[in-house]
Amino acid sequence: MRKRKDYRVIQCVVYNALRVGRENALSREELSRITGYRDRLVREAIEALRHDKVIISLGIQGGYYIPDSTPQGRREVAAWLARQDRRMQSIRAATRGARRFVVGRKSKDVPGQLSMFGVEL
Repeated sequence: MRKRKDYRVIQCVVYNALRVGRENALSREELSRITGYRDRLVREAIEALRHDKVIISLGIQGGYYIPDSTPQGRREVAAWLARQDRRMQSIRAATRGARRFVVGRKSKDVPGQLSMFGVEL
C-alpha cells in the first residue's frame, strides 16, 4: 500500500510542476530536475495522469504542458489528438504481419514470398 501512496504523491508533484501554455512547456529532463524524480518515474507519472488530465507533449521539440482553456489551447489539443490518432493507425498497420503470423497464416499467402534459402514457400 505504501508504494501506491508514494506513486500518487509522485503524480501530484509532477502535475504541479507542469506549466500552463505551450510557451511554458518543460522537457522530461527539466521535470526530473524540478521534481527530483528519475526520468522513468516522470514518464510513468505523465502516462498515468493522462488518463484523467490533459497533458500535451510537443513531440520532437520536446516538452509537456497543460493547455490553457482558450480557443488556441483547444486547437492545440485537437492537433495533438490528430497526431495521436495517426500514430495509432500506423501502429495498427505495423502489427498486421505479426497478427497474421500468430493466427497461423502461412507466408505463401503473400505472393512472391521467398524463404531465406531462395525456395518459394
